[in-house]
Amino acid sequence: MARGGLLHACSAFNSIYFDYDPRLRRYVRDPDPDCFATVSVGGRLPVLPAGTFVRLTRGSRELWGEVAAVLGAAADVDEDGWTGAGRSGAPAEADQDRQRVIIDTDIFGPLSVSESIERGRWLRPGGGLENGQLVGPVPSSWGDTSARDQIGSFAAYLAGPARALLDLGPLPGWLDSDSTKVSDADVARSIRTAVECLAQIMTTAPGLHTWGLYARPAADAVSFSTSNTFQEVRRAVCRPAPGNRARYSALWPLLDALVRGGEHGGGLTGVAGAALAIDANLALADATTSRQLPDGIDLRVDDLWQHGGIWRAQRLPVNDVLRELDPLTPAGIGFTESRESRTGVPLSPAPSAGSSKAERGASRVTVVHIDDELLVLSVAVSQADLSAGRLRLTRAVLDLLPPGDLILQLHHGGSPHSDDGAEQHVRRHEDAVQVINWPTAIPPGLHLTVAAARAGRRLVATSLRLTNPLDVAGFGTVSWEFDEALFCLGTGLDTPQGTQKSWQPWAPLVARGPWRPAVAALEHLIVEALKRDGDRGLADSRQLDGRRLTAALFGPNVRSAALLWTIIHTCEDMTVLGLLTQSPGHSGGPDVFTWWPSTPEAKEAKAAAEWGADDAGPPLSRRWIRPQRRRLPPEQRPSLKSQLDYAQWRVEVEGIDADTELPPGTTFVHGHLKGSGPGKPWHRHVPHELEGNSGNG
Repeated sequence: MARGGLLHACSAFNSIYFDYDPRLRRYVRDPDPDCFATVSVGGRLPVLPAGTFVRLTRGSRELWGEVAAVLGAAADVDEDGWTGAGRSGAPAEADQDRQRVIIDTDIFGPLSVSESIERGRWLRPGGGLENGQLVGPVPSSWGDTSARDQIGSFAAYLAGPARALLDLGPLPGWLDSDSTKVSDADVARSIRTAVECLAQIMTTAPGLHTWGLYARPAADAVSFSTSNTFQEVRRAVCRPAPGNRARYSALWPLLDALVRGGEHGGGLTGVAGAALAIDANLALADATTSRQLPDGIDLRVDDLWQHGGIWRAQRLPVNDVLRELDPLTPAGIGFTESRESRTGVPLSPAPSAGSSKAERGASRVTVVHIDDELLVLSVAVSQADLSAGRLRLTRAVLDLLPPGDLILQLHHGGSPHSDDGAEQHVRRHEDAVQVINWPTAIPPGLHLTVAAARAGRRLVATSLRLTNPLDVAGFGTVSWEFDEALFCLGTGLDTPQGTQKSWQPWAPLVARGPWRPAVAALEHLIVEALKRDGDRGLADSRQLDGRRLTAALFGPNVRSAALLWTIIHTCEDMTVLGLLTQSPGHSGGPDVFTWWPSTPEAKEAKAAAEWGADDAGPPLSRRWIRPQRRRLPPEQRPSLKSQLDYAQWRVEVEGIDADTELPPGTTFVHGHLKGSGPGKPWHRHVPHELEGNSGNG
């Protein structure tokens, strides 16, 4: 509340690191203004992520402040919020990206009389700081970091031009000791990890509601959801476009028009304006999940960046991909749909009733996971598609990938298969890719897990070996998971009854905030990538760090921090399940994930590594494993204690209205320490009998 009722995760880092005092409403430590980003009011804008300390200058006058919020500010949006589909989810411009940077000029304490007068001049129409905001184009990237990546840009700012600011806090004590000289990249990685940790804590903090990387007092957010302004926002956003087309509504101009026309003639001003945009998103999200929408309307957020959020409204029914997609996951469907006007190729229509049922003998496609960065599918390949050299993915899925030919990397039986090597160039045709060289003796109905980064052109498809191979009379041994019905149709043979279970992949929750969730369906893709491209280690093990593993899966041209953290968090969950081990990188580099073969030598080496033996390579670092749900083998069920503990945890985190029932096929794992090393970190979810131990603080 002392910071205007809005707190970005980067500003939360500043508040802790530089000792922000809520009572005094200022930072206790005095940062060096020479490290501030200098911005000439009315001039071109540099990259200014949230949390940046700035010196606003005009002539000989200057004013200090902190960036409280950053939003996209595309010019081609109407005053009532209407925007074309192509703007929703569009990537940054090649050289310039128009942004709205909201500055908090009260962050260093009360202004002097002369400073107040100067700020008043700048806030006048044409003064350059209209409504406490800087609006203009900025470079689309800062080095290798996207300007839209607020945490990454903030970390690069503190590790680079503002590194001297870190002398005010605890980091230099161990980053710049005589025995260790840490690079800017290592400092940036440390800051990024700290900010992401704070962002995750904010999502579970009592009394806060979070949207992306922003937190609001829960009482204020709930109050807005009952206001007349929100009722007008909901009516405007929930209207489809004429002709039963999807309508895209940008919140900032819509809210600005409503507020200007109401009792607040100034429109969206300063930090309070950004807080109002967050409240509108939270209220729309609550209306969407509780189905407080007009009948027959599908509403979903499509872009979190532009104008504080762009929402998509369409009449039901929706296509298969949208039906599987969490409505609070911004997937940039509008930018995808706009290809129809750019290329002349019509997108797949919304399905009619019953159209989702697969035809007899056709390949079966299931969306396992989808978010704004990643697609994961399960495909059971029919004999007809095997004979035709075709892999069906559905038109709705193909529409989410870049236009043009794609690259298929097919791995079957533990190694890549293709007459041309590991990679095959494949062409789109309707709902499939074709010209595929399938391996010989591949069984009809083979289950493939197919993953694709939405910004790339690489499809990674991997089969999964059965624990107990099947002997089928007239066919031979089948060693991979397959769909029994498609196998029987494709071969005319019978399979042994009860030996091949129907395959139902487990899909975790999709991220609604900065935390990128682990994706269980990627697990065997990760294992195969490690076996194929990993560095050889002890006992024929294979290891890669998160960056190299992401490149091995999706190609070196896909550089996405969100996708990288999806891979890292999936690998971390795999270490909890015992599928991989995790160890610190050499010379302070990123953590390394290791796959071990099932040999006695490997089991012994793995056990030694987990206990930190001197001859076992780098030991596991001691780290806190967050409370989480974990998958169970099909024959197991969660204990009553796990169910009760899960219910108690959800109530503590989300309140009495939380969903306290464990999803089928999962159990609950308490937060716990894993690995070796000194010390015992404190965490709010440690057992209650330890919470009173002040030594853990």
